[in-house]
Amino acid sequence: MSSTGLPGRRTGVSRARLVVRQARLEQLAFWRNPEYAALTFALPVVLLLVLGATIAGHVQPGTTVQEDTLLVPGMLAFGLIVAAYVNLASRIAVLRSDGVLRRVAATPLPPGTYLASQLASTFVTTTLTAAATMAAGGIAFKAAPGAGGAVALATGLCLGTGCFAALAVAISAAIPSAETAGPLTLVSYLPFAILSGVFSTTLTLPGWLSRGLAAFPVKALVDVLRAGYAPGPQPFPVAGAAVLAAWTLLGVALACRFCRWLP
Repeated sequence: MSSTGLPGRRTGVSRARLVVRQARLEQLAFWRNPEYAALTFALPVVLLLVLGATIAGHVQPGTTVQEDTLLVPGMLAFGLIVAAYVNLASRIAVLRSDGVLRRVAATPLPPGTYLASQLASTFVTTTLTAAATMAAGGIAFKAAPGAGGAVALATGLCLGTGCFAALAVAISAAIPSAETAGPLTLVSYLPFAILSGVFSTTLTLPGWLSRGLAAFPVKALVDVLRAGYAPGPQPFPVAGAAVLAAWTLLGVALACRFCRWLP
């Protein structure tokens, strides 16, 4: 025990243990709202089953690849964005609006540790969401990652979660109130999701628009995850991974510059 008697400052409790403890509390709070938790997990699975049923048996033009197989990574991207971006940005905005972040800043728990616990809890949620979506795709459509696609899939899920979580913390600073959190996060990603082919495997866009979208993280995430589900040996999606890495760094920089704890 330190001379101050306050945990987390100068005691033997490591920063990593504090993060794990607080992340566990965040997960408990998440699961104590069953409607919110169910929506996070159910939405990508339901969309996958509904949209997949409309294209069952269809193949990509000029190939033998089933369209429902390529729909699974699109829904993986959607579920990841909802969990790591929409939910996290909204939660931080609500916690700030309710004064919770102000109170946390006044406790012995270091603010950076509290934020790291939020990110750790987000990684757990996105992992479980991805597992549920992949399982649904495998059971309903016999969709499975392609041979050698595990690296691309793992890269997309890990780097995508880090990227959108960093962007969530950054954009939370621009959310003025808890009431506007949902609409603002929705409008900031949904148009990109639609145009990036998250909900469609046959979307055709003008070349200039497709090239422009490739510079944004939603399209990059979809491309990386689809490389993981493409049949046969595939080259690693370097371009998509590089875009995600660049947006991760940008998100971290913006979060460090603009993230605020007071309403």
